[in-house]
Amino acid sequence: MWWRLCSLLAWFPLQEAFQTDHMETVTVEEGQTLTLKCVISQAETTSLQWLAPSGFTIFFSEHSGLKNSKYQLLHYASNQLSIRVLNVTQQDEGVYKCLHYGNSVRTKEVKVIVLATPVKPTLEVSARMQNGEHVLLKCSTVRSKPPPQITWLLGDDMELQGETHHEYETDGKKCNSTSTLRVHTYGKNSTASCIVRHKGLQGRKLVAPFRFEDLVTDQETVSAALETSSPSSQDPQQSTSTEANRQFVGLTRKNSGYLLLSLVSFLIFILFIIVQLFIMKIRKAHVIWKKENEISEHTLESYRSRSNNEETSSQENNSQTSRSKSCMNYITQLYSEAKTKTKEKAQPSKFKGELTHIQESIV
Repeated sequence: MWWRLCSLLAWFPLQEAFQTDHMETVTVEEGQTLTLKCVISQAETTSLQWLAPSGFTIFFSEHSGLKNSKYQLLHYASNQLSIRVLNVTQQDEGVYKCLHYGNSVRTKEVKVIVLATPVKPTLEVSARMQNGEHVLLKCSTVRSKPPPQITWLLGDDMELQGETHHEYETDGKKCNSTSTLRVHTYGKNSTASCIVRHKGLQGRKLVAPFRFEDLVTDQETVSAALETSSPSSQDPQQSTSTEANRQFVGLTRKNSGYLLLSLVSFLIFILFIIVQLFIMKIRKAHVIWKKENEISEHTLESYRSRSNNEETSSQENNSQTSRSKSCMNYITQLYSEAKTKTKEKAQPSKFKGELTHIQESIV
């Protein structure tokens, strides 16, 4: 594009010819809209150009140099070029330059600082027994730039500085801040508040309050019961109440343990029942399968035995038929032999008579 070429010509060869009028500093909160105006007093016709901190052209006159919807043209004239940057982030921070091309190249620089407003702080309370009983208050807030100011307000009139620690994130811009305060002496109606101040809040404050009487109902800090700094001035009725609260907390924990144990046992029992039902179902299916196999085997055996019986009966019938036939043949043969013998016996007697008769005749 021709305006990109003009941008390069204006940035490199003519860099030494630039004359910086002045530098402005603009502070904007992250996520807000940044407005940049470049106005010249000369009435002559000139060209104006806005450059991003990276050196790329945002607008050259009314022509857009970066195809990004977050950059918008507000107004263009021969002596004015106004643009707008939407949803500002930490990457938009830096020095923006407005170049005025006339008889000489003049530059207007705007240093943009992007603030990251901290989130509402969180307050943690713990009690420790180290060289006497005390309460440790810890206030934390994250993702702020620059680091916030954290103080502690005890009661309504005493503001103190705690032990503050800042830890920057990997980008090196935003940081997470923590402030701790140790309280050794407090009363039943004592209060403490964590106060966070930051440039991005524009005079507002973020507050996280705490009442020391809440320690009585806190199971984790019940050992830090309400008492004054002097043990001799402790109220006996207050001590009795503290002991009762400790016993109540111990009983509550014990009941919670029994309830958890009962719940786990019930779940194990339900799981055992489910497993037993599954095993019974498998066994029943196995028995049915076994019976079906036995029935099929019995049917096959009966079929085989029936076939064998039929074959045996047919063979026996055949054998009986053959036997009866052989018997008939044998009887017939015997009868024939007997008849033959009878005939043979009868013939010799005839022969004898004839022989006798012959002999007698011969004689």
